[in-house]
Amino acid sequence: MIIASLVCSTVLDLVEPQSLLALQSHSAPLLDVKCTIIEGYSKGYNYDVGKKFTGEADHAWNAVFLDGKWHLLDSTWGAGHVNDTCSKFTFKYVEFYFLTHPTLFINNHFPNDEKWQLISPKIPLKIFENMVFRTGEFYDIGLTYIHPEVQVVPTVNGRVIINVEGLYPTYFIFNLDGKKDCGILTITKYGMKLEVLPQKAGEFRLKIYAKLFDSKEETYSFICGYLVKCDFIEENFKLPKVFHNPLGPSWITENKGLLKPSHPEPIIYCDDGSCRIRFMLNRDLSFTSKLSCDEVKLSEEVMRNHVFKTQHGNWVEFQIHLPAAGLYVFAIFSKEKARRSPTHDHVCEYFIFCRDQNVHWPSFPKVFSSWTDGCELIEPLSGVLPRNEMVTFKLKIPHVRKVQVYGKSPCPLTMSKDGYWEGRCYTQDSKFLSVGVSDKMFDTKFTFALQYEIEDS
Repeated sequence: MIIASLVCSTVLDLVEPQSLLALQSHSAPLLDVKCTIIEGYSKGYNYDVGKKFTGEADHAWNAVFLDGKWHLLDSTWGAGHVNDTCSKFTFKYVEFYFLTHPTLFINNHFPNDEKWQLISPKIPLKIFENMVFRTGEFYDIGLTYIHPEVQVVPTVNGRVIINVEGLYPTYFIFNLDGKKDCGILTITKYGMKLEVLPQKAGEFRLKIYAKLFDSKEETYSFICGYLVKCDFIEENFKLPKVFHNPLGPSWITENKGLLKPSHPEPIIYCDDGSCRIRFMLNRDLSFTSKLSCDEVKLSEEVMRNHVFKTQHGNWVEFQIHLPAAGLYVFAIFSKEKARRSPTHDHVCEYFIFCRDQNVHWPSFPKVFSSWTDGCELIEPLSGVLPRNEMVTFKLKIPHVRKVQVYGKSPCPLTMSKDGYWEGRCYTQDSKFLSVGVSDKMFDTKFTFALQYEIEDS
């Protein structure tokens, strides 16, 4: 890549494209390489998506004759970019713009003289204007596919779906007119699926950014843009005020130790308001979680009791009973058990959607420190028990010698052949029933593992 090296070595001292091209036209003969200047329209770093091209050319680039044929290059763009006000140049070598294949170069370079398209058949200006806007970084990080291939896209039922695929694991972020919470981003094996959901009617500019998983760069590169036209809002599905993309499990989740998700999609639809989310683990992790809903006005503590975690061996399961209909955000956090810090890191997030207005699940029983990994609750799952009735208990608490249910009077549970503590207890005239455990056969002191409320009379 001799031409690229020669031009880029001087580009830091140049801002005006014509000055740079003059340098190129004089530098190339030093290598006995034919070089010509091409003028035309361009979709550059500050290109306004949806723009129509009229009047004089707005950019210039080069063609060089090597190995018996012409090749295209744009050393101005290949050296970096300026900011929105053209007051600051940022050097960033972009390999894509040197000796680029003409079928890719035409995505953002339209020559005045159609012969310099170097493709057959030639494309008209109208087609060029509506081709999806991709930057050189799109190709430089190994992305190969994008859909839709037109840059002006109308919503269908209030949404637009964008798919991008590539060769390597890649992170993505996006914004819609600067807002980051107007869509659902799902990471695929080597790409992403973005469901854009404008929150009002109108025209919006969508910008998508990416960086490779193993990149040392902290910043994301701008890779493509769309103009989204929305004339319909889906009233029955409004995005939550607070959530974090990407949603759902992906290779990112796997890298954090959570494998084989029971729900691979980011949205869980549960007609009865109940669901179970399960993962296999490849490392020793502890978990916390958070359930929230804009439409349900309950405290964080109450919402926390509508999630029941069971962790045993190399799997973890979150059972969720929704208190009412609505669109919920369920976030999972984890940390290595060996890590001393109490902070758990965000690892995965779901939307859980229930339309049935008759759904009103009670919370699960309150959990205390004696309820540890390896414990399993079969029944009762409801944290609110009927008054003055016999209730069946079945649960697994390993490594204890005695389990007893405390109400108005104690009710001991017995160990079954399959390893569960079982028994039937009467919910007498008391406010709570508590499950206590002891690790000594003849100890009279119990520590609480679970606590149930008793319904008022």
